[in-house]
Amino acid sequence: MRLIAATILICVGAPAALAQSYSASGQIGYLGEWEIKGSLARITTRSGADYSGPVTLRHVGLCSANGIEEKPGVVQLKVSPSRLEGTLAMDDDNCKIVASAASSYSGLLSCRNGQGVPIHFSIGEIVPAAKDSDRSPAK
Repeated sequence: MRLIAATILICVGAPAALAQSYSASGQIGYLGEWEIKGSLARITTRSGADYSGPVTLRHVGLCSANGIEEKPGVVQLKVSPSRLEGTLAMDDDNCKIVASAASSYSGLLSCRNGQGVPIHFSIGEIVPAAKDSDRSPAK
């Protein structure tokens, strides 16, 4: 009975143990007028990897008459060796992302108010910040 319970606990905990944190950054728009940044969790799958997590879109274009505009969102991505597909969900819209996979991703973002908007971004592993005690000089 203990063996069965231990096996169930291992199987249930396995996906969480495989999750890793990654940073996402890039540009969206015909002139790269939106910057996208976020922290994504990665889960390795048989066909590639799944990424999901919160992102912030920040308007960095010259036409920002009322100051900097920021929008929070959530991305969910499925990455295979040759292709990336996913969604960007925001309060006012849900967008579909389709991109080719390479060292970075280039493709198109299709939303309610814009179809085929260029998107270019990369996903890189987050380096854990050093603790304050690690930064202090050795005595």
